[in-house]
Amino acid sequence: MGIPHAGGDLYGRHAELLSQGNRLTVVAPWTPANEGAVDRPARGSYRRVVVVPRGRRAGGRRGGRSLLARALPFLTTGPFLRALLADEDLVTTLRRADRIELQWFDAIALAPRLARAFPGTPLSGVFHDVASQGHLRRVVGPGIPLGHRVIALARLLLTVPLERRAMRVLETAVVISAKDRGLLARRGGGASVVVLHPTLDDQEMPEVPRHEAPSAPEVLFVGALWRRENEDAALWLLRDIWPRVRERVPEARLTIAGADPTAPLRREVTVADGVELTGHVESLAPYYRRASVAVAAMRLGAGVKLKCIVAMMWGVPVVATSVGAEGVEGPDVFLAVEDDATDLADTVVRALTQPGPALEVAARAHSWSHAQYSSAAYRRALEDLYGRSPREVRSRRPV
Repeated sequence: MGIPHAGGDLYGRHAELLSQGNRLTVVAPWTPANEGAVDRPARGSYRRVVVVPRGRRAGGRRGGRSLLARALPFLTTGPFLRALLADEDLVTTLRRADRIELQWFDAIALAPRLARAFPGTPLSGVFHDVASQGHLRRVVGPGIPLGHRVIALARLLLTVPLERRAMRVLETAVVISAKDRGLLARRGGGASVVVLHPTLDDQEMPEVPRHEAPSAPEVLFVGALWRRENEDAALWLLRDIWPRVRERVPEARLTIAGADPTAPLRREVTVADGVELTGHVESLAPYYRRASVAVAAMRLGAGVKLKCIVAMMWGVPVVATSVGAEGVEGPDVFLAVEDDATDLADTVVRALTQPGPALEVAARAHSWSHAQYSSAAYRRALEDLYGRSPREVRSRRPV
């Protein structure tokens, strides 16, 4: 996103709320990013620990990752786990914890080994998406190079059994949509699968829907642009959708807002008309305020595309593909859900030239999204999930 990625922001909010009334310890493997994050103020009041595997020190191979670690990251967590279990202080923390919470699939894959090491301690796994679905889409999706398809197939074949093993030992599997609950239910096991809508509200968001469209026609795409699924969406938008929009609305502008755009994306922007590529920004608020319509032109990936819901909470009308709309369960909250470039362009043009109907949809989406994804609703759901009394929770994730 404008920030490094939406999942990291989501976890920051989660940890902040979880630390209110709970003794929370967050444990993460050493990476340059995690090492730097420890020195920055946390959103809540909780302990943060970065585990440094033996043979790797902060002054050593900064940021270097093997080919295996890049291709199959969930198979390279052994050194982290061994270092964690060799740390007497952390082992003591784990033994006295009322619950161990695992964030993201790399950590959830450790559940069987943690269950053996700490029998009797309930394990929760927070699935930001169902990893196997994302790998499957990279195998069969459009425009994927052969080498990337092969890697995705290897990931898929390894991920499915890992998901099954994790579901056998988790007490609770937390997902962020009913769609993902259905996918995980196919893996069997004894875990209770709970839908927990993330907290996405922001004090700068408007309390009431828009009554009029912005003065200038502007289209917005938001995403962490180093991620393959967002790069693919932005390139497709630039090559196949945006030219059709500009042909009919020559004064329209497109903003692609997100951190770490790839070289192919930067090259494509230089030859496109009316396009701004922001790179990293401290806040996306100015871009949402001036956007006439947001486009989620996703063809790859899994899980809920939080970019859609955030735009709705800002009162921005949203157009999406079926992948982009996946897991967003509100009643008629999209202007349109289309998978054809021409149909997507037609919808964007209507939103820019006839904003009245788009604002009606946006008003409905604004009310629904604030009711479902507010901090207050999330706090109540956490209390239902983990209980109201103070507990000690150990959470493993990248800081």
